[in-house]
Amino acid sequence: MATTNPTDKSSEKSISAGLTFEQIKELMSVMRKEGVSEFRMGSGENKIAIFRECEIFEASPMSNASHMQYDGCRSDFGNYRDAEPSDKPILSTGHPVTSPVVGVYYDSPAPDQDPYVAVGDYVQKGDVLCIVEAMKLMNEVTSPVSGIVTEILATRANRVEFGQALFIIEPGVIKE
Repeated sequence: MATTNPTDKSSEKSISAGLTFEQIKELMSVMRKEGVSEFRMGSGENKIAIFRECEIFEASPMSNASHMQYDGCRSDFGNYRDAEPSDKPILSTGHPVTSPVVGVYYDSPAPDQDPYVAVGDYVQKGDVLCIVEAMKLMNEVTSPVSGIVTEILATRANRVEFGQALFIIEPGVIKE
């Protein structure tokens, strides 16, 4: 009579999605260790889904989000307006600088400071033009080319979309 070796994985019966009981236990252990609350695998009728309860933290209500400071960058956090559709067509043939993310446009490092750039300013490739705040992160938008800022198409504290033109820069113009 043949006996099976308990350490031989090939003798274990597949329970679900081609996984053995030991593999499922190991997967659950990894989920617990890594803080994963849900896992799904498989195709067709051969599927497995594992869920585990996670500790829930209640967030304390905040009466005013504007008191939050991020490295001193923004004191007007949360006080933004949706962008108004612009009736102003882009007239320039220069290089458009677009928003890398959906967020809130700020033209200066702080509300009480001067804007990074103004129309007519000469900028070099890599100069900071503005900040787009997204998910509490301040994303500096830099100039991809050297040239003169010919148009500023966004307004302070207004929401901007991914790929929306923020500036037009006329490249190749050399500062005198």
